[in-house]
Amino acid sequence: MTEEDEQYLREKLNFSFMADAENIRIMSQFTPESREAFALKTNSFVLYPPAEAIAIMKQEEEAALRAAPTGYPLMMLNGINVGCGDRRISEHLTPVDIMREDKGSSGAHHAFLKDAILANPEDLPFKQASLDYIVALHMLEHVSNPVEVLLHWETVLKPGGGIGLILPDYRYTWNASGDNSQFGHKWNSCAAVFVRLFEQSLSDCFELEQIDTLPRKISFDVVLRKKGNFVPFSISNATSMKSGAELAASGEMVSGLNGGH
Repeated sequence: MTEEDEQYLREKLNFSFMADAENIRIMSQFTPESREAFALKTNSFVLYPPAEAIAIMKQEEEAALRAAPTGYPLMMLNGINVGCGDRRISEHLTPVDIMREDKGSSGAHHAFLKDAILANPEDLPFKQASLDYIVALHMLEHVSNPVEVLLHWETVLKPGGGIGLILPDYRYTWNASGDNSQFGHKWNSCAAVFVRLFEQSLSDCFELEQIDTLPRKISFDVVLRKKGNFVPFSISNATSMKSGAELAASGEMVSGLNGGH
């Protein structure tokens, strides 16, 4: 992008209304790399036309799902999607959210899943070492203490389980120190900041398996792997060891109302 191009965009674009059709038409003339460089230089929100935005969402979802332990189809695993809103990235993930429908919360979500489990991210209703993986797309930037949340999630993960995160890069979105929304961004996330948080507070519990592999600059991906060897779910003997006939013959069947003991 030339200096003339940058000057033209500064004069013609109103960055308070980046989704305006004319802005999209103008910006679409430039490559994604040029638009990203312009956003970084001007401290403005990077814009992607609809087709690119759809591709970015798909890339984000694929990256987050790499948190699932390898070698197993998702239907064999217990995973949750925290703070998912309407972004159900797999039918085999259980949605966890702070609400199921809009209650006048002023921007907490733009859409909701009515079958979501209601829970706060720092207090998930699961027993220790019971989940295989957790994904959270564009959610962790909305909590003021992300390390505390991640350490809590570690307790409900099995050894070898994963956490898949998608976070915005604040340099291409906006600075959280100027975000006045109660439900807005609470810290300035980028790959370098996350690596620092990992090294300071998370490396005893996790391996940093993946970071910042996405091709576009607006967001970055993280996969944390809980230390230890993963063991998948299996049906216990207590659940299925004996048939009803075997239980009756051995005198172990729970007594009934009709002649039982």
